[in-house]
Amino acid sequence: MPRKVSEIIIRDIISIDKGDTVERAIDLMERNKINHLIVTSGGKLVGVLSVRDIMDGLGSSRFERIPARRIYISALMSEPPITIEQDADISDAAKIMLDKRIGLLPVLNNGELIGLVSESDIIRHMELRGDISSLIKREHPRIMPNERIVHARAIMLERGARILPVVDSGKLVGLVTEMALAKAFFEVRDRIEGTYMDDVARRVIVEDIMLESPPKLSNDLRNVKDAFLSSGLPALPVVDSNEKVLGVIERKSLLRLL
Repeated sequence: MPRKVSEIIIRDIISIDKGDTVERAIDLMERNKINHLIVTSGGKLVGVLSVRDIMDGLGSSRFERIPARRIYISALMSEPPITIEQDADISDAAKIMLDKRIGLLPVLNNGELIGLVSESDIIRHMELRGDISSLIKREHPRIMPNERIVHARAIMLERGARILPVVDSGKLVGLVTEMALAKAFFEVRDRIEGTYMDDVARRVIVEDIMLESPPKLSNDLRNVKDAFLSSGLPALPVVDSNEKVLGVIERKSLLRLL
């Protein structure tokens, strides 16, 4: 495996200006199948925006009765950004991501932004060895199809969950993702008059927005690396031969195998 961040850096930076709208951010993330955007101002790095930031913000009372099209990146982004120099070891990048619970690091060369490195970029170059089953979070929260999306958001934020397996009689029937929630809250804010916004959001249920027939891992844990890289999801449910959910493996936990 390469040792330096400079050996795995992604130089094709997808960025957004801090004065742009959340609508454009969601569109950029969806079209490029990514969960983070570099935020700039006057061409300079000023922050990072994650889909989790959008989900959190759009579902909060901070923007009570404010239409989605009037919510700007500057109000949601994380600043100042946590960065890493290109000559740092990849293990240092992994440690920062684990310690700070972030999925992307802007990469600098003498203070200038030259690219980025993500969890997926590190995992792509790893050889997964050892007992991966020990990484299964068996107490990871789950949710049922008829529960409210406001409850799903609260669980994800309180428990630090990146996905929620949707279960019926213990069997996997869908998946709630941060992007699904971000889009759902955006649509409510975009379509509904401010006075009724919160009431409508509280009536939307998980079944309305969940990802059906979601990607998953079997309990033999074959092709874990490929499953994460192809799905782009930050966590995946693990199921047995009867589709019963055994737990969840987080993409970030694979970094502990470095």
